[in-house]
Amino acid sequence: MKKIPLLVLAAIVAAGTQAAAQQDRYDWNGTLPAGATLRVATSGGDVNVTRAQGSTARVRGQVRRPNGARGEVRFELVREGQDVTICALITDDATCTPNGIRNSNNDGSRRARADFTVELPAGVVIGASSGTGDVAVSGATAAVRASTGNGDVRVDAGATEVRASTGNGTVRVAGARSAVNASSGNGRIDVSTAAGPVTASSGNGDIRVSMASVPSAGNMRFSSGNGSVTLVLPENFGAELDASTGSGSIHSDFEVRTSGRITSHRLRGTIGGGGGTLRISTGNGRITLQRPGGRESR
Repeated sequence: MKKIPLLVLAAIVAAGTQAAAQQDRYDWNGTLPAGATLRVATSGGDVNVTRAQGSTARVRGQVRRPNGARGEVRFELVREGQDVTICALITDDATCTPNGIRNSNNDGSRRARADFTVELPAGVVIGASSGTGDVAVSGATAAVRASTGNGDVRVDAGATEVRASTGNGTVRVAGARSAVNASSGNGRIDVSTAAGPVTASSGNGDIRVSMASVPSAGNMRFSSGNGSVTLVLPENFGAELDASTGSGSIHSDFEVRTSGRITSHRLRGTIGGGGGTLRISTGNGRITLQRPGGRESR
C-alpha cells in the first residue's frame, strides 16, 4: 500500500473538511436587467428579500439542521433567457425548473432546512417560495410572487402586482401599487394597495383590505370560511354588490340600491354608478364596506 506523508494527509483532511462545510452555504451574484425574473425556492426554510444597492442581484443560501435534522441539501441554478431560478432541494427526487421545485416528496421526517437571503435590483420581478417557512419581501419595485406551504408571508411597500399565498399562516401586503391576489388556508389577511382590483380568500381568518382606487371594470371576490371581511374603498367606488354571511351582520357606509330579496345575512344591489362585480362571503363573521377614514362596524 502506498504511504501518504503525514503533512500531505493532513492537508487532504483539512481540504475535505473545508469542502464539506462549504456545501452548507451557497452564494451567487449576477447582473439582472429590469424586467427579468429572479426566482428562489426552498423545500423548507425562510426566504428574506431586500433591495439591492445597484443592478447586481445576490442570493445566499444557508443550511440549518435544527434538532438533529438529517439529509443533504442541493443548490441548483437554472437559466431561461434573462431569468434565473435558484432552488434548495432536500429530497433526491426533487428537480429545479424555471418555475421552481418539482417533485419534492417530503417523507415527513426531520430534514435539513435551507434559508435564502436575496438582494433584489430595482425593476426585477421576484418569485419567492418555501415548502415550509416564512417569506418576507421588502424593497421590490416590480411584481412579486410570494408563497409558502406553512408560514407567514409579508410583502412591504413598493411592489406592483402581488400574488401572496400560504397554506397556513398570515398574509400581509402593505403599500402595493397595483392588483393583489392573497390567500391563506388558515390565517388572517391584511392588504393595502394604491390601485385594485384585489381578490382575497381565507379558509379560517379575518380579511381586511384597503384600496385607494379601483378600476371601474375590476371584478373582485372576497371569502372567508370563518372570519370577518372589512373593505376600505375609495369615495367614488362603484360596483354590483353580492354579499352574504352565514352568521353575522352586513354594514355599508355606501348607499346600496338593492335588488332581489334582502335579509340580515344577504345584500345585493348597486353601489354608486355600478361597474365590476364585488362578491363577498363568509361562513361566520360580519361584512363591512367602509369609506376612507371611517370607523369599522362592531
